[in-house]
Amino acid sequence: MLTFWIRRPSRLALGLIVLGLAAHPAWAELYKCQQANGQISYQQTACADSAGGGALAVDTHAPTGGGTESKSQDYSIESQVQAMQAQREQALKERERARKQAETEARRSRTSARTEHDPAKCAKQRAEVAKWHQKVLNGYRTRSEKELNENKRAYHQALMDRDCE
Repeated sequence: MLTFWIRRPSRLALGLIVLGLAAHPAWAELYKCQQANGQISYQQTACADSAGGGALAVDTHAPTGGGTESKSQDYSIESQVQAMQAQREQALKERERARKQAETEARRSRTSARTEHDPAKCAKQRAEVAKWHQKVLNGYRTRSEKELNENKRAYHQALMDRDCE
């Protein structure tokens, strides 16, 4: 490869020039000049005395900032794993907070429902409990009928406990 560049000195010179230009940042200044007729022009040389205006500050840094103070992001696997774990922990905390808030709201709604006592509902549930209690006492033909009667009595007892407190 080196012999390719040495045999052709013009290519070597061209390569060095291109390398020098690529390594050296552009330091060109830019001037904004306003002519006497009101036209505005932008140029690389200073404005004439008759034209008003001055030098413009142009940021020639790379989009990342280009200064030594900029910190690049660490893309290592370990840092990505740590970031994912932190996100997962944050999501778990958010879910737990939402669950606790939902439980609190449910408790509030249950207590507010208990305070609204409806005597008609209470009387209806008491009658249903008494009816199913009597059916259980009267006997049954099969075991499944007994279980059905006991389950219905327990269900209506729970409704009565909820509505009559």
